[in-house]
Amino acid sequence: MLVRNRSLYLFLLISFYSTIALSEDWPHWRGPDFNGSSKATNLPVRFSQTENIKWAAALPGPAASTPIVMGELIFLTTFEPEQTNVLALAIERASGDVCWQRVLGKGENDRQGGMENYMASPSPVVDEQRVIFFSGRGELVAFSHDGDEQWRWNIQEKYGDFNYMWGYGSSPLLFGGRLFIQVLHRDQPYPQQKIRKQSPESYLLAIDPSNGEPIYQHKRITDAIGETREGYSTPIPRVIDGREEILVVGGDYLTAHDPQTGSELWRFGDWNPQKITHWRLIPSPVVAGDVILAAAPKHGPVMGVVATSRKVSSRWELDRDTTDTPTPAYYKGRVFLLNGKKRILSCVDPQAGKTLATLRLPGARYMRASPTVADDKVYCMNADGEVFVVGIKGLGEKSQLGDTQSQRDTEDAIQFQLLHQTNMGGYPARSTIVAVNRQVFIRTSEALYCVGD
Repeated sequence: MLVRNRSLYLFLLISFYSTIALSEDWPHWRGPDFNGSSKATNLPVRFSQTENIKWAAALPGPAASTPIVMGELIFLTTFEPEQTNVLALAIERASGDVCWQRVLGKGENDRQGGMENYMASPSPVVDEQRVIFFSGRGELVAFSHDGDEQWRWNIQEKYGDFNYMWGYGSSPLLFGGRLFIQVLHRDQPYPQQKIRKQSPESYLLAIDPSNGEPIYQHKRITDAIGETREGYSTPIPRVIDGREEILVVGGDYLTAHDPQTGSELWRFGDWNPQKITHWRLIPSPVVAGDVILAAAPKHGPVMGVVATSRKVSSRWELDRDTTDTPTPAYYKGRVFLLNGKKRILSCVDPQAGKTLATLRLPGARYMRASPTVADDKVYCMNADGEVFVVGIKGLGEKSQLGDTQSQRDTEDAIQFQLLHQTNMGGYPARSTIVAVNRQVFIRTSEALYCVGD
């Protein structure tokens, strides 16, 4: 097409490259579509600590937070053991050089006690104007992409102390021009806590990201008991029939909330009728077409929930090879479920709850990092930093089982193939692997690796 108008030409050119840039971003813990997948292509298969590495950036310390990518910058939360600080880092994507570093607040070095949280588990979140960091001690800070602090305040100081056995771990959500943070915790502090301001209630918080001002605090009611009230999941958005929802799971329930007011739109939960008191919940909800996946704690059933403005019901339950920690991913009409204890990867049809393929990954260490799916590959990592690249064969766009036998045979032809296994080191490794075009970013406790072109 010949464009004679220079202004129009420049507009089209900028729009084209902006689209490319956006397709290469990973702005949220679960990626551009909030489901653990991306449209990235030409991703690397074979690599090691020395092979096919563009750069490796040494990190000040460990953390479970995921690298966040926007344009030419990578944003990362990490723990610094010497001063026991939680740090915000901005890393140049092309070189791995640190562009700037800021102190968020104090962390906690409790690896010996088994926590491995360091108060640096929440991943940052980014848009075109700013990047927002959150620490497990409640420090909420917004910076420009150049590192200029825009605003800062502490959620615990305003709303009360967090009551978590394993330390706060939920990541913030940017959606619809608002910042959302969930606090799902028990109604009584633990004996070892040093209480400054008691906070017995769980809530969903909405904040104006431009100035940090709270918009509302919605109390989230639950009849769960003890540790079961605790949710380490992250809120996930959903749009259904033109209506926007914020999905929150924990405290024995999956709930949907109006982003504008926080009011509860619907509620689902029947996985703990005995009111077991130690069922803290870790995996976040997953939107898989018109089905929402909610995983019960402690390798309980994964439920396919269908919710409209008129009815909420469970379409199916899957009780084999389920998850306790990793959040499933959704890609090309399929759900990819990782049982981190048994190291079993499953491909599930979200419409029927049918398992289409499974693969037991090698190794002995548990897996707490959530899987990432892109370019018809699954990227997984265990706590020792062993990375597994699994190819997916026979994967189509169709998400519903066919009506004829030939269609069902085609649907059931999905196969996993272990393409590569390598040890990137750095225990404890718990960060989700990030996939952008031609590159993956792997974060261990010691380094951030840029793999590929």
